[in-house]
Amino acid sequence: MKKHLLLIVAFALFMGSYAYVQSQSFVGSEACSACHPENYNNWLASGHPYKFSVVENGQPPVYPPEAINFEDSWMTNLGDGSHDWSQIAGVIGGYGWKARFVGNDGHIVGTAGSLYSPGYGHNQFNFYGGVDYGWVDYHPGDVKIYNYSCFKCHTTGGDTLGTWLDGVAGLGTFTEGGVGCESCHGPGSEHVASPTTSNIDKVYEFAHQDNASGGLTIDGVVQTPDPNGNDINFLCGTCHNRSYTSPINSSGGFIKHHEQWDEFVSTKHYENGFSCATCHDPHKRVIWDGDGITMNCTTCHPDQAALTNHSNDATCIDCHMPFAAKSGTTRGESGYKGDVRSHLFTIIADTNSMFNEDGSAVKDDEEREAALSPRFSCLGCHNDDPNDDIPDKTIVQAASEAANMHGETAVKEMSLLNFGLYPNPSNGPVKINFLLMNPASVDVKIFNATGQMVYSRTNDNRSSGNQIILWDGNSNTGVDVSSGYYFVKVSAGNQSSVQKLVLMK
Repeated sequence: MKKHLLLIVAFALFMGSYAYVQSQSFVGSEACSACHPENYNNWLASGHPYKFSVVENGQPPVYPPEAINFEDSWMTNLGDGSHDWSQIAGVIGGYGWKARFVGNDGHIVGTAGSLYSPGYGHNQFNFYGGVDYGWVDYHPGDVKIYNYSCFKCHTTGGDTLGTWLDGVAGLGTFTEGGVGCESCHGPGSEHVASPTTSNIDKVYEFAHQDNASGGLTIDGVVQTPDPNGNDINFLCGTCHNRSYTSPINSSGGFIKHHEQWDEFVSTKHYENGFSCATCHDPHKRVIWDGDGITMNCTTCHPDQAALTNHSNDATCIDCHMPFAAKSGTTRGESGYKGDVRSHLFTIIADTNSMFNEDGSAVKDDEEREAALSPRFSCLGCHNDDPNDDIPDKTIVQAASEAANMHGETAVKEMSLLNFGLYPNPSNGPVKINFLLMNPASVDVKIFNATGQMVYSRTNDNRSSGNQIILWDGNSNTGVDVSSGYYFVKVSAGNQSSVQKLVLMK
C-alpha cells in the first residue's frame, strides 16, 4: 500500500511538472549563445551535443577535432560493408567511447528487422582515448528501434508523441539532437523572449515520460522532481543511471555504463551533501583532456594524499576511481580495466568479489557495502601489461598492500619530510622544498586538475638533507602551462607526497 501511495504522489508531481513544460516551448541551444557565450562554447566543446547526431542530406556528422573516432572507416565496415550515409538517419555517440547507427527505417543497423544487414551484427564501433578497439555485434538477433525509450537521454525535448523520422510512425519526437542547454535548464521560449532569472530553471528537474514511478529510487524510496527545486543530483540522475532502480547494475564482471548516479548516491560524498557539480563543471568535458573537473581529492583529503605507500605515478583517481565500468570495451590484459571511471570511491581491501552471486549488480548489503575491490583499484594496473614496468601482483598481495596504503607505516618509515611549495599561489616559477632523511632517487611529477601529467623530472639522485628543486612553470615540451590547479607529487624511495599548487598567470 505504501509503495502504491508513493507511486501516486510521484505521478502527480510528474504531471504537474509536465504541464509546466507544455506551457513553454524548446528553442534550441543556439538561442542561448548570444547571452551566454562562455557557457555555450564550453558546452559545444563537450560531449553532450554528440550523444545523438541527426544525419542530414546524407552527410556524416562533424565532430570536434579532439574526438579521434576513426569516422572515415565507419561506412566501409558497418554491417556487411555495403552501406553509405544516405541510409543512415543518425549516429548514437561517436564522440568518446563508441558509435551505433540508426537506419532511415528507425532500426539500429545490423539488428533484426533492420533493412540494412538485418541480424548481421558488426554494428557497434568501439574506441577510447584515440585507440581503435574494433567492431562488435550489438544484439544482432533483437529488434532494436530508436524510439523515446532510447533517445530520452540522448536528445533534448523528448516526447513520446509523434515521430522524429519521416515515414516511421510512433517513435516519439525531440527538438534537438544531443543533450542541449534546455535538457538541463528547461524549455526556453519565455526566457529568450524576455530574459529574467525567474523564467528559466537553474536546474531543470523532470521525470521521463515512460517512467511509471515518476522518479529515481534510493533504497526502495521513490525520488521525485521538485518543480520549485534545483536538485542537480536528481537532474543528472535521470540519465546517469540504468532502469531507475537502486542496484548498481553490472554485467560480465564490470559495472554497466550509465551507472554513475547509482554509484554516487551510495557513497559518503552523497551522504555529506555533495552534488555532481561539487567536482564537475557541467558545461565542460572531462574526456579528451578536458578541464571539467573543478575539485580534486587532495582538497578534502590532504593527509591521505601526503601519506601514500605507493612509489609510482598513481594518482588518487587511479585507485579510487578506476575503470571498473564498461561502455564499449575492456582494455589491457588484466580483465579489470574498462573505459568508464567508477564513482564508488571507497575501496574494501579484501579478496572478495564486489559483485553479487549472479554478477548482475554491485553487492550492497549487511555483508559488504557498495565499494571497489582491489581487483579494479590495483590489478587494473598491476596485471595490465606484462611488458610495462609495473610489477604484477596477485589479488592477495593487492589486498594486503591496499589495506595499508595510507597507514601509519607511511609515518614511521617516512624518508621524505617537510614537503612544501613556494610561492603558492604562484604566477611563475615555483620552489619545491623537501627534506630527505636518507640519500634517495627523487622523482617530481606535476599533474593538472584532470590527472594529465604536464611535467616530470625523474631519477634525480640526491643526498640527505634539505632539497630545493625549481620548476619554471613550463611543461617538458617547453610550453608555458596555463593558470589553474595543479598537483605536485614528489617520490623518494618508497614514499610519495602530493601538494596542491595554484598557478595564477
